[in-house]
Amino acid sequence: MDRRSISEEYTEISKQLIEEMPELALLRAADITIVYLRSEHRKKAKGKIVKAQVEKVGEKYKWGIPADFTVTVFEPNCEGMNSEQMKILLFHELLHIGQINGTWTTVPHDLEDFKLIINKYGTDWDLAEEQKLERQRGAEMKQKL
Repeated sequence: MDRRSISEEYTEISKQLIEEMPELALLRAADITIVYLRSEHRKKAKGKIVKAQVEKVGEKYKWGIPADFTVTVFEPNCEGMNSEQMKILLFHELLHIGQINGTWTTVPHDLEDFKLIINKYGTDWDLAEEQKLERQRGAEMKQKL
């Protein structure tokens, strides 16, 4: 069962990101409400681990969720991530909130999103330090062969 609860920690981090990151200027000026949630669920989709996701709150749920969007962090899938990595994860998720033809919606991944994250933070931004060291050792061993 997927239990979710409101996260003041993710709310504060995200508010800071929205204020500071030029890529999120559209959200800074927006009249929308985002609720930040934590989940105990180990979510997977299409066989891949999901660390976080943005969802647009449908009209039929607004009676119980007074927001336009939710950002949910699936905490068991983020074990080992430090505070900087969590900021990057939330930044990435906030990039998925945008407008299409003047309507607020979730925006799918695109090449520009991936390029932005990789250029700013590298390809291994979400790996725990231990995993980064393992990957580095593996690359070094391949070079020796």
